Amino acid sequence: MSSGFRVLPEEFKAEIDSLGEVQFVFGAVRNFSGQLLADWTERLELEEVGDDAWFGLPPASTGRWSKWNVSGREIVRRDLPKVYRSWTTEAPNFNGNGTHSITHFREVFRKQRLYGQQIEAAVTRRDEPRDSLVGTVLLTLQAPYDEEAERAYLYAASLARTWFGSATAYSLDETGIPQIPDQSVSWDFLPDGTVEEMRDAVVAKFGGSAAPQEIDIMIDRLEKVQSLNPEKRLVGTSGLQRYIGYMFGDDFVAFENPRVGNALYLMYGDWESLSQLSRSQLLASREGGFDRIIHTTRWFERLRLAVYNYRHN
Repeated sequence: MSSGFRVLPEEFKAEIDSLGEVQFVFGAVRNFSGQLLADWTERLELEEVGDDAWFGLPPASTGRWSKWNVSGREIVRRDLPKVYRSWTTEAPNFNGNGTHSITHFREVFRKQRLYGQQIEAAVTRRDEPRDSLVGTVLLTLQAPYDEEAERAYLYAASLARTWFGSATAYSLDETGIPQIPDQSVSWDFLPDGTVEEMRDAVVAKFGGSAAPQEIDIMIDRLEKVQSLNPEKRLVGTSGLQRYIGYMFGDDFVAFENPRVGNALYLMYGDWESLSQLSRSQLLASREGGFDRIIHTTRWFERLRLAVYNYRHN
């Protein structure tokens, strides 16, 4: 499972702001499967407490954020002024008869004990708006974004990513139930950017959770797709996963999620409808209209051939 975040990503702040004046929680929503349910409930050691509901305190072994959630951690506050610390030692007298006390002083950074709140996890099965599993961190937060609450946002988002693989802010209704939106995705056209602008965008999106080598792989992928001279670029958001679409024609778009571990999808015909589906829904579809390219050593050759065949059909 994924680890947490070093800092709160900027897009999370915008997402929290967009919720308005509501209470919310961080969590993740996935299409239901028995395998996923078993993974979440067994790995997180959750107990069934009712029909389609599981709760519990995930063990420290599930990740460092879980460990901090269980037992806390101490941090050095380098952002605060130093304070003087004193301690006393005993030294022998010069005449060799007895000892005397010596007090020492030193400027040090303050320390603060964080977390250790034993926040629990919840998993529920929902049938609206689709059959899904909803995993949430049971720490209620307040929107819109408040800079003073950033540590709490980071804490909850990191636990969600550690426990469920991703983190999305879901507003709560008047009964405290997370509101799960449908999966529609809106696409915006973007002007072509330079390599430097592309790198800046990728670093801003993934720099807090990806190693420098992974950033280089992402940039290399996007540069390769861009080298095929697509007519337009699109960008859209599904949850917190960013996809970039490269339109080679009105009925042929290549969708790339540059994060390592994701495949590239080629969509033909009614790509706008296909792009509304989750990956599991898309792979389960029998209607066709798409191809999936895994990022093996020959992935770019497959993409280049597909673009060539489309343009010369």
